[in-house]
Amino acid sequence: MAFNNDPATYTDARPGYPDELYALLAERCGLAAGARVLEIGPGTGQASQRLLAEGAHVTAVEPGEQLAAVLSQRFPTERLEVIVADFEDADLTGPFDLAVAATSFHWVNLGRSMPELARLIPPGGWLCIWWNVFQDPFKPTAFRDALDQLYADVLPDLKRPSGGLPDRLQPESWTRDLEAGGWFGPVETKFLSWDNPLTPQRARELWSTFSNIINLDAERRSRFLDGLEAIVRDRFGGLVQDPCVTAVYLAPRTGHS
Repeated sequence: MAFNNDPATYTDARPGYPDELYALLAERCGLAAGARVLEIGPGTGQASQRLLAEGAHVTAVEPGEQLAAVLSQRFPTERLEVIVADFEDADLTGPFDLAVAATSFHWVNLGRSMPELARLIPPGGWLCIWWNVFQDPFKPTAFRDALDQLYADVLPDLKRPSGGLPDRLQPESWTRDLEAGGWFGPVETKFLSWDNPLTPQRARELWSTFSNIINLDAERRSRFLDGLEAIVRDRFGGLVQDPCVTAVYLAPRTGHS
């Protein structure tokens, strides 16, 4: 896992999630003091921090050893248990009131994970997954036009979305996957809009945590990140408010066994 190699940059560069998300978890999904929460792929705690702040007991399953170590160091509390494992292989007993995955559920094997989640979450519990989508396709901007041109100039062979919406913003497919087996549903979708402030350094650090950039050779990665910094600094005066979306999928546990 590429993110595991530089947990410090990942911690500094990856933003958290909108307050509206946690209000939704509290109102609809039982997030409160004493709630038992299973977190899949917490990274270094971008969501864990708020879950713990709400008083939850969090069992965090993180496959990256270095990411997990930073997570444990950041939040030294008895209400956080960190398990280093792929979710599909973790030895978990449950039950949990709520299972969450913050910008991580695309890494799990759904065929193995959904039955396991059904085992761990009793009827009346909830599954909530979400992603920060670092663009808002409904709000085109001059910065995004410049970024697209940078990709075309520096990384013309790098696969980029061509039209349509990012898959995180396509509720039909995620609804189908989450409701498969009859354990969870009906799925409710929320798209939360927010702006991500980018300085040249912050933009560089954020893009350096994206897997398609991490996996480039050093020379091409540097050329792209240097170009990104220059766009924010020279064309936009050193600060860009980049429209983003958090895509949220909520599903209650049904009575199906």
